[in-house]
Amino acid sequence: MPQDPQDPQDPPQTHPQTPDHDHDLDALVVGTGFAGIYALHALAQDGLRVQAIDRARDVGGTWYRNRYPGALSDTWSYLYRYSFDAELLRDYPAASRYSTQPEVLEYLRHVVARYDLRRHMRFETVMEGAAWDETSKKWRVRCRDISKTAEGKEEGQYTYTVRYLVTALGLLHEPVIPDIPGLKEGVFQGEVVHTAAWDPQTSLAGKRVGVIGVGSSGVQVVTAIARTVASLHVFIRRPQYSVPANDRPLTPTERAAINAAYPALWADVRASHLGMGFAESSRKFLAVSPADRERILETLWREGNGLQLMFGGFSDLTTDAAANAAVCRFLRRKIAAVVADPRTARVLTPQEPYARRPLSDAGYYAQFNRAHVHAVDVRTHPITAVEAQGLRTADGTLYELDTLVLATGFDALDGSYARVHIQGRDADDLHARWRRTGSACYLGCAVAGFPNLLLVSGPMAAFANVPPLTETNVEFLRDLIRAAEATTRRTGGAPCEIEATPAAERAWTAHCEATARKTLFAQAPSWMFGANVPGKRPASRLYFGGLGPFRAKLAEVQARGWVGFKEPLGTAGVLRAHSHL
Repeated sequence: MPQDPQDPQDPPQTHPQTPDHDHDLDALVVGTGFAGIYALHALAQDGLRVQAIDRARDVGGTWYRNRYPGALSDTWSYLYRYSFDAELLRDYPAASRYSTQPEVLEYLRHVVARYDLRRHMRFETVMEGAAWDETSKKWRVRCRDISKTAEGKEEGQYTYTVRYLVTALGLLHEPVIPDIPGLKEGVFQGEVVHTAAWDPQTSLAGKRVGVIGVGSSGVQVVTAIARTVASLHVFIRRPQYSVPANDRPLTPTERAAINAAYPALWADVRASHLGMGFAESSRKFLAVSPADRERILETLWREGNGLQLMFGGFSDLTTDAAANAAVCRFLRRKIAAVVADPRTARVLTPQEPYARRPLSDAGYYAQFNRAHVHAVDVRTHPITAVEAQGLRTADGTLYELDTLVLATGFDALDGSYARVHIQGRDADDLHARWRRTGSACYLGCAVAGFPNLLLVSGPMAAFANVPPLTETNVEFLRDLIRAAEATTRRTGGAPCEIEATPAAERAWTAHCEATARKTLFAQAPSWMFGANVPGKRPASRLYFGGLGPFRAKLAEVQARGWVGFKEPLGTAGVLRAHSHL
């Protein structure tokens, strides 16, 4: 619980029987979302024998599993895509300002077809574990074909032997299930569905629905289903600020202008901090008159997008507590102006800083003006049990439901590795180590003691728009592999291992933590710090210094002879955490 979605509309899977000799590869990519697709394409282009596997029935990663109503990217659609092929950018135009889940999934399927990547992919295939063989200098990756298990056939277990294990498991992949008595025991007689494993056959029309969680998924699903359900109870423990998305179709004139401007647009994206496509302000909040502050915030509210409001008007809303508090007052006034009932508005209004991952919506607050939509304050009266007929709260109230929607988010970044056992040197388990260390990782891609394990957008990668971050990370890993292959040839065939030094790993992880602590993000309970997972060690799991500086760091590492990686690949030196980045 939850199970991966199964959709009759998914492309049919042929599940070709892979000959034994094809289990010996140069590289195996685990995951076929944005990161896995590009990693597969890049390595295949370099002539490596490579395959990609995924437990799902098709490509898409996050965008395959999160099929809940209202699922939408909050990055401009024309930048929520790959940039490596200029013709692909221009030939596949964005229809609207944002891309819906079906549109993103169809785009990724188009990319896979365009570059003939499906022949290198195996679906319904689970990586159960991987172990480094010190003698052969290869990874032995244990896999299972779950389609055969589902059909009652022989389990179909087999092992890949690969030189490079490339994990593209996704930032937001492993769902968090709340620890509510009765939930995991299955006592509820209705349907339970998690937004991160949405069953496309689920119908909510005319039903009594409860939603737990009001992060991005919760806000989107509430907004999408409110008008069609019989009743909707939204159980809110910690309300969040949300800004109108203001989605709309792009005109042919706008599309033509975007196509013409793509070279400059992408140059700006790569040099920016967020890679979102809007101008990132350099002005400080308190340096502007109160009247001008209000005018700027009103303009940003009308323009839409939570990320743009946080970073597009002022430079210091995430670092200056006074500036942040003033913006919080602005946002609270907006909530009060939309929500008619004062009691409901109080339940929906945050009292903490505006310092979690910003949200965007399509009319979230207005849904609570509907007579059948209710905001339930479960901070005052927590949920005490899941019962046969619904949810009971501490004040004794039983909320009778037909369907319970868990919009309770993810065990982010390192949580994607919770299902697999990756053993490096000395049989050290990666996930167990990260639970102890807070996900120490060098540049988001390499871990000491785990040679030739290459992570795409792993812990300590930049907080930024996913596609340009993905391309940045994959191209760096591709260059690492090229350097290792060249070193192997130069040394007469002795396998070259790509491995971070412990000192480099510690220095980069400490630098990420210090950078995060300079922001207000560190003060808010957030998945970015693991605060949404009980028992998880709180620590920054992202680099908040920006995409442009992150790209500069990677370029510096490469220019200095792969500093921070062990010899013979690198110089084995350590970049100082207090460097210019």
